[in-house]
Amino acid sequence: MERIKKYWKQVLFFLSIMGPGLITASADNDSGGIATYAVAGAQYGYALLWTLIPVTLLLIYTLDISTKLGVVTHQGLAALIREKFRVKLTVPLLLLVFVANFGTTVSEFAGISSSFNIIGSQVGLYQKTVSNISWLSGLSWGSLLQSIAVILCALLIWVFVVKGDYKRVEKVFLTLILFYVAYIISAVLAKPDWHAALTALVVPTFKNDPNFIFTTIGLIGTTITPWMYFYHNSTVAEKGISEEDIKYSRMDSMFGALITDIVAFFIIVASAATIFVNKLSVTTVEDIGRSLVPLAGVYAGYLFSFGLLNASIFAAAILPLSTSYIICEALGWETGIDRGFMDAPQFYTIFTTMIVVSSLIILIPGMPLLMIMRVSQVANGVLLPFFLVYLLLLAEDKRLMGKYATQGVLRVIGWLVAALLIVLDILLVFGPIFTHV
Repeated sequence: MERIKKYWKQVLFFLSIMGPGLITASADNDSGGIATYAVAGAQYGYALLWTLIPVTLLLIYTLDISTKLGVVTHQGLAALIREKFRVKLTVPLLLLVFVANFGTTVSEFAGISSSFNIIGSQVGLYQKTVSNISWLSGLSWGSLLQSIAVILCALLIWVFVVKGDYKRVEKVFLTLILFYVAYIISAVLAKPDWHAALTALVVPTFKNDPNFIFTTIGLIGTTITPWMYFYHNSTVAEKGISEEDIKYSRMDSMFGALITDIVAFFIIVASAATIFVNKLSVTTVEDIGRSLVPLAGVYAGYLFSFGLLNASIFAAAILPLSTSYIICEALGWETGIDRGFMDAPQFYTIFTTMIVVSSLIILIPGMPLLMIMRVSQVANGVLLPFFLVYLLLLAEDKRLMGKYATQGVLRVIGWLVAALLIVLDILLVFGPIFTHV
């Protein structure tokens, strides 16, 4: 009986600490991630599923480093980088991360817009034009719905974060993660070839093709992004987790990494079982959602759009927050959701600016939403190896990390992975040249 009580006490304690790792990892399945996974399935079927295994291991490895950095130092990652590498080496990296974060935030609002495009198409709103409002005459009701939805979601996100506190925000984020089950259901409705899918998961396939390499780097970049470590490290530090409880925080990170890539697996499978098998062409993310309707049923289409909306709102809150943490920590300004606007004006000004500008860009007619989503993920993939160098150097610093410093085989693995990712970046840039020589 005492053993059972002790076990449940540990479970409850883990649940109280759980949050930063699970939220950070899950937020990587954002609109750009969903688009990238879906396109990978649509273009190459199950062929790229194998990448999820090494990506999951790398995600667990790097999130574990981030966890230890946050718990041991009680500092945000940007502040640690500034202290170790000084301003001259810190500013270029943070500038690149800011640009990548901004592009990814734009892609989140592209996801919000695309999700309402799918819904509007299903109910026929694009065949009906606005006629009773003169200055909107000729505009379809579907386009009007998209624009209003983007504005309202931007406002909702801003109010939620600015008026909330860390505990409340974390609870809502954890609730949103539950809705990723929509993609698991969509995959089941698509009736895939499970034997082929599971075989592709363990048998690697590689093609010396620029688009294949572009998609592969996109898969890595959408699952493992530099911004996630800044956000994760800052929220671990803000939550105040002690070294005595570090094992629970590390479990949280591992659990988050596994859940994230399980969802990614089902997104690729759903797209491969419908769009790839039927040799359909997709040029927009809306094509992916709409294609599921005749091939996997109307509910699969609605579930896809609902999942896309949920993921986009989720990440559209986290990306600007991550950017605020990065810039404010690097410059020594006040940070944290628990602080009010007047206590951390720079933190909330950056957050607000990111949301306003990103949402306004998406309202521009004719924006290539799918390309914005995919390019943002590839940009993160290209930036990742350079960021890993900073992360690995911090992790192996014994003066900073003490007994938690990365050593031995784990240290070697980290540097080998960074080198491999640099090789992929080189192939992306120079691959098209070699294929035409």
